[in-house]
Amino acid sequence: MTNNAQAQQAPLKPESLPDNELPPVQRDTLLTGLPILVTERPGSTSVAVAVVIKVGATFDRVGKAGLARLTAECIRGGGGGYDAERVRLELEEAEAQLQVDVDWDQTCLLVTGPARQAATLIDLLGRLVTTPDLARRDVAETRFKPFQEAAIAAARAAQTEEAAADALFFQTLYDAHPYHHNLLGTPESVAAITPADVADFYRRHWLPNNAAVIIVGDITASQVRGVTRRAFGGWAKGKPAPATFLPPNPPDQLRLVHQPQTGPSGGQVQVRLGGILPEATAETRATWLVLTELLKRRCQPWQLTLSHRRLPDSPWMLSGVCTPETAPAQIERLLQLLSELRDTPPGEADVRAAQAAVASASRDRVPNNRDLAQRLARLETYGRSPTAEADILNRVAAVTPADCHALAREMLGRGRLIIVSGGTASLQASLAKFGTVETIQP
Repeated sequence: MTNNAQAQQAPLKPESLPDNELPPVQRDTLLTGLPILVTERPGSTSVAVAVVIKVGATFDRVGKAGLARLTAECIRGGGGGYDAERVRLELEEAEAQLQVDVDWDQTCLLVTGPARQAATLIDLLGRLVTTPDLARRDVAETRFKPFQEAAIAAARAAQTEEAAADALFFQTLYDAHPYHHNLLGTPESVAAITPADVADFYRRHWLPNNAAVIIVGDITASQVRGVTRRAFGGWAKGKPAPATFLPPNPPDQLRLVHQPQTGPSGGQVQVRLGGILPEATAETRATWLVLTELLKRRCQPWQLTLSHRRLPDSPWMLSGVCTPETAPAQIERLLQLLSELRDTPPGEADVRAAQAAVASASRDRVPNNRDLAQRLARLETYGRSPTAEADILNRVAAVTPADCHALAREMLGRGRLIIVSGGTASLQASLAKFGTVETIQP
């Protein structure tokens, strides 16, 4: 059977794909615009309380990458009459943990502990989020410095050869667009951040009408309604900052950049190949899940990074390590694989295997209250319906080879960027078979 014939067949329906159900979510909204989402899970004995701010590293100030993350970490310094030591003791006595996560699109503060401590944890998180001490311009430098030094240490520890190749890829692909920097920032960018920067970031972005409170656990909505309103009702709303960024300048054809290494010749080079994704929609989400799995399988052992962000122009990237001698052949083979996926619909068996892998990954997860709170936080950030999300695997089962091919053509029909980091200048002669080689000095 030809691939074109396969593409015209009825939707594939792998056997026993499970429903990806989410527990019922009760939703309330305060006068400030702050949504309160409660999911009751009787018998779980624990509770997870999350505050998600719908702003992340995309809004880091120019030259101060890592600002969103440092602002979130500074929340541990206290607020609402509690200093850092009181926060530590409250968490310890409640047998609870505070987790801080920052990505490109959201900041999530998550407290987990026994269900009997739900009121205490909600009150604590309310103090830290609505009136944080380190969001004041006049905060003592001695209170700010430990958080800044920890962030500098984290950024320094992340400076590996792999991270340097990633950074070169994103800097070249995005230029002045904020996606060009990393979440942690660099030691230099974090060192440039001041307490006033943290205070300004908090006031501009940490707003109740740009956030949500999510409570999941062995509680009822009526049990936490009063304490939630007391803890967050005084949070002053404002106007969220708009996304006014310079657009990226992606290649309209194949662009190849080589950064030779300094010092003695080494035995490996880092290769990055990718570009900018078409914008995702609710209708194409299931197809993207299947196509992502197809790409991972086709391009092994290359590692795929692909995620749609809130802003358009999200990146995709394949990364690998090889020797200077084998790099040209491996790049050529990878380009061939991508061209085949762009030009020819995938086979029915390949799509079935990808669908089964997506279903298996979901089936193997046994979500606890923390996992569900994090998942609901992401749904809220991206404006996705929990009801629609619960049906995602049913929609995955209906994805056809033709659906995957349409997205692959759109994704892979664009210009691509290849970054080769390492090797000597002599490598450029071998890379010239792909086109003009741009050289960037370290």
